[in-house]
Amino acid sequence: MVKKRGFTLIELLVVIAIIAVLMGILMPGLRKARDAVRRISCGNRLRQWGHAINMYSGDNDDKLMSIVIKWQGQAYPHYINDESEEYKGVTMWNIPGINPYINAFDKNYKENGIATDMITCPTCNGDFYKDFVRLVNWPNHDFAEFAYSYFGRADLLNDDECGPSTKLDLTGKIPNARRLLMAEILNLDQNDSAYRYNHGRDGWSWNDTYYASSQARAKSPNPRATGRSQLFGDGHVKWRKITPEKNLPTLEDKYIDKWGGEGTGWLGTADVSYY
Repeated sequence: MVKKRGFTLIELLVVIAIIAVLMGILMPGLRKARDAVRRISCGNRLRQWGHAINMYSGDNDDKLMSIVIKWQGQAYPHYINDESEEYKGVTMWNIPGINPYINAFDKNYKENGIATDMITCPTCNGDFYKDFVRLVNWPNHDFAEFAYSYFGRADLLNDDECGPSTKLDLTGKIPNARRLLMAEILNLDQNDSAYRYNHGRDGWSWNDTYYASSQARAKSPNPRATGRSQLFGDGHVKWRKITPEKNLPTLEDKYIDKWGGEGTGWLGTADVSYY
């Protein structure tokens, strides 16, 4: 009769050590692969927004909506109005205008506050963000904040509303392959010092401790910025790495024209949106 032999303690420790080494080797690669898939998904979603904008423009005499202008004439590219508003003769970025082409909001959104996944980047928690729209935006405002910034008709901005080079970087009357049309949100709210950002340390960065959602009450001071997808006027999407790869700009940095390399300046003087 053959006597069964089990692992000795040393053999078991050797196996555990080998597994730990393999995990240490494989995990960074798996993490990078996961991030790459999310980045591709985010880029595809931005392309869908680009198609929707082009279809809207084609049905409206090749006209583009403008960035939302609110409160003392300041630009809020991360806002979308819940109704059509006029600004200097140009319709502002609004839900009823764009929704038929992309279905980003429920047909009864004014009553139920429901938004679809199209308002979020796949990298961040969609339910978390949709809860914010439903519980904070609709009860208190006539607009929604969403996870992308829209830069159409930047030519209408006044010189004191943006950095000196902004109008050269963003879309004017006509979409341009070299000018930004949309990008993932990168916003610093002066009222609560809260960042809105898709690719932060934990996926979605939000440091507003008064967030009303039951999903989470997160605080992410100094979220680590890595980069974001940007949509250009001809429909191509580019991933822009944020440099220096440290913390996001502070309120004291809000007046700088260049941040994170060429083409990443700022909009607005109160609720700062980087692009």
